[in-house]
Amino acid sequence: MTMDLQMLQIDASEEATVVLEVSTGLRECMVIKAYLLSNTPIEGNFNYKFTSCLCNNYPRRFFWDLQTNSTVRITAVVDVIRELGICPDDWAVIPIKANRFSITKSLP
Repeated sequence: MTMDLQMLQIDASEEATVVLEVSTGLRECMVIKAYLLSNTPIEGNFNYKFTSCLCNNYPRRFFWDLQTNSTVRITAVVDVIRELGICPDDWAVIPIKANRFSITKSLP
């Protein structure tokens, strides 16, 4: 699984958008749940969790808007889960070696 985490500062009022792009080289699709963690509490849609089908020819992109007035370390987490009704025809795999992936960056 490949993850790219971008944090875009929108303006001086400390609003930012966190963008997570997830892709896979596996031929089979998988059901993923993406969410954020931080070293300090952040309210609002920062706490949204997204569930989606990830396939090799269709990377997924998730967005969170947040507001903070201090430096924050943010970890984007992607769990591969078992859930019906997300991928077409319910054909999805779960990796044998790992089912949790993460990436961490700081937002100034």
